Amino acid sequence: MRHRKYQSPCLALLLVLLISCAGADKRDNAPGPDSSRGRAEGWAKIFDDDIALARDRALDDARKKLVENILGTTISGKKIVENYRLVSSIVEARIFGLVKDEKIVKDWQEDSLYKVILEGTVEAAAIDEIVKKAITDYGRPKFLVLIEETIEGKQSRPGFTETEIVIQNFMGEAGFDFVDNATVKDLMSRESSRMKRALSGDMAQDVQELLLNKNGAEVVITGTVTVTDQSKILTEYNISNMLSKSAIIKLKAVDVYTGSVLAAASKQAAGLHIDAATAAKYAIENSLKQITGKEEDGLIKTGPFIDTIARKFIEATSRRQISVSVAGLDYNDMMKFRNALAQRIRGTHEVLARGQSGKYAVLDVYFAGKSSQFADELSAKSENFGFAIEILDSYPNRLIIKAQRIK
Repeated sequence: MRHRKYQSPCLALLLVLLISCAGADKRDNAPGPDSSRGRAEGWAKIFDDDIALARDRALDDARKKLVENILGTTISGKKIVENYRLVSSIVEARIFGLVKDEKIVKDWQEDSLYKVILEGTVEAAAIDEIVKKAITDYGRPKFLVLIEETIEGKQSRPGFTETEIVIQNFMGEAGFDFVDNATVKDLMSRESSRMKRALSGDMAQDVQELLLNKNGAEVVITGTVTVTDQSKILTEYNISNMLSKSAIIKLKAVDVYTGSVLAAASKQAAGLHIDAATAAKYAIENSLKQITGKEEDGLIKTGPFIDTIARKFIEATSRRQISVSVAGLDYNDMMKFRNALAQRIRGTHEVLARGQSGKYAVLDVYFAGKSSQFADELSAKSENFGFAIEILDSYPNRLIIKAQRIK
């Protein structure tokens, strides 16, 4: 499908082409016109007398602070600072390389801390690219739509409704992806119990397994639509050849990862036509325009319902819970492995032990990004901190790995 252009207060960056940095002279790395140079102090705790690791983490901390400082002072930086804050945890996990022409002014150990003063150049345009890419990658979750529709007493179950088609057509034009209708119909037939629970917003583990891990649905839009006839109103205006229908639509969007409600809306609108079915369709479309957005002069303008979903989904993604099952490590090795994940995998906020039996353990990892990115980081770095690992299975919210301590 060819996506049309669109406008949105929160999501305008989603499909905007990434800004090119070709204007900078790459041969001599000369800073661009929106560059700034500055200094920042970073620090990190020293674990297990590993000075080299603490120094690296202190440098990362200084880079992060330098980027934040310069974004707050440059003209071009101020334009993106709001979006930067929205995706700051995700950007922080990829902060390496954003500071150019680095110079360590001073570094030293102070008790259990390692500190560094870093001087460097930051180009706001480069940050802008990463921010836009983060919004594009994380602000467009895959949707599944389940609507209960009643048109003048005739009920249609989810997967078979006019409202679902209208929502998917509009949001599809804006660049969003969906679980297709044929799959939804099949799921409603084969997995009616779990799909009914999904319709009610229940995202228990078995529902997550079905929607997220097997079908890739990250956000479920559920709701009800009721269409009634109000043609008698037209007689007051001596209009006898038209039919009027009224649609009341109530929608909510649920994060499949957590079960939390991202957005909710309720609107009513009328539709006119000589044909009853067409008038009902227009009423549904007119109601949805107030919720999801509309097309104006060839531009797709998303509404607050979609904008709120994207913003809150990005915020949730910056600290996404990933269940990690680990086989092959005894308790002592698992403790070292757990500490290594927390200290050496960029983007990791927290690692919690859920339990261990023999050489099998389950961890909850809170990570700024997707499970696939966590798995990539882990695969690339595990040998450096003393573990050989094998990724056995990878899902959007779960990893199963085999690990062995390198002696």
